[in-house]
Amino acid sequence: MENYRVAFFDIDGTLADNQLPHHLSFAERVPDSAKRALRKLKENNIEPVIASGRHYQTLTGLAEILGVNSIISSNGNCVHYHGQMIHQNIIPPTMLKKLVDHLHEQKIEFLIETSQTIYCFESNKYHGDHPADKTFLKTGEPLPKNVLQLIVPWNEATDFKLGTDSPLIAEKVAPVAANIHLKTGTKAEGIHRICDEMAITAEQALAFGDEENDFTMFDAVGFPVAMGNASPALKEKAAYVTASVSDDGIWKACIELGLISE
Repeated sequence: MENYRVAFFDIDGTLADNQLPHHLSFAERVPDSAKRALRKLKENNIEPVIASGRHYQTLTGLAEILGVNSIISSNGNCVHYHGQMIHQNIIPPTMLKKLVDHLHEQKIEFLIETSQTIYCFESNKYHGDHPADKTFLKTGEPLPKNVLQLIVPWNEATDFKLGTDSPLIAEKVAPVAANIHLKTGTKAEGIHRICDEMAITAEQALAFGDEENDFTMFDAVGFPVAMGNASPALKEKAAYVTASVSDDGIWKACIELGLISE
């Protein structure tokens, strides 16, 4: 293989097995083989980085368990390198107000995400899979500052009616969830920021993913790897398709590609 220096890993459906009960923590849903693979990558001077649509604060515990020091969170709208925030992509307050009013009109409930906190209106019935660790807002209370994205429920029939000319995008990130954020916020942007910090090119990077919000990540790296449980469209973009997350896909890919040895 090429001289790869960094490997970016999505969480849901890639590192963590989404088929396992969601009352289990992220770490409990990551196969032991994947944990071993990440440790061996580090030993071989390939830095593992988490790249997720999820909130930064929900990822720090998993990152510590996995020995990962850098995190791309909120779909690339927030980037931490070795514990320091190096980038965040904020929705302008006037745009945020229009979006919130629009979603209220559409009767779509949502969570509001900043780099520090997830906010939820007290009247919400929708809590996503973030039942705890939220800050509650009263209706009519000023909206939070430095908002990165909104978390919204998703299904096949959902239409957020943002319009093609909107600077915002609704991006499916899990089987029943989507994020609304600026179109300029992508995992690819996060990858470029991390590679700049490491003084390497994106050609020296690999990426592992399974879902639609991994498209830009796959375009940004030298070698994209799709999980066996990935969407068909993502598999088409991959340079390599491995086994599913539940079938030790990350371990098998790292062995097959010569990134680590048994």
